[in-house]
Amino acid sequence: MWIKVRKFKRNTVTTMTALPKDISRLQTALLRFEKGEVLQSLGEVSQRAEAIHKATYLGNLKHTKVSILFSAQNELFTVNTTIWLHYNGEIFLKDDVKLPVERVLAIYFY
Repeated sequence: MWIKVRKFKRNTVTTMTALPKDISRLQTALLRFEKGEVLQSLGEVSQRAEAIHKATYLGNLKHTKVSILFSAQNELFTVNTTIWLHYNGEIFLKDDVKLPVERVLAIYFY
């Protein structure tokens, strides 16, 4: 099944081939992450960095949760959580759960 996933801006759309699995923050800690960048252009990488910065700021200031779309083990996943820290190429969630930034496809604010 083909779905369209909106990434960061309203008129930037990419096509994925599978629906992401919604998992918990603690299940995220059990995943194995491949190496390598999942985004195609420097513009997308820059937009992701801005979104991570905003999500980290809101997470620390207002404890705002975001939805993170990422790739691991050749599958797509989403996790709804608060981002506490972005350091050294990783996103830190509660309980020392880490996500490599290069595997993040999008961050959605709600």
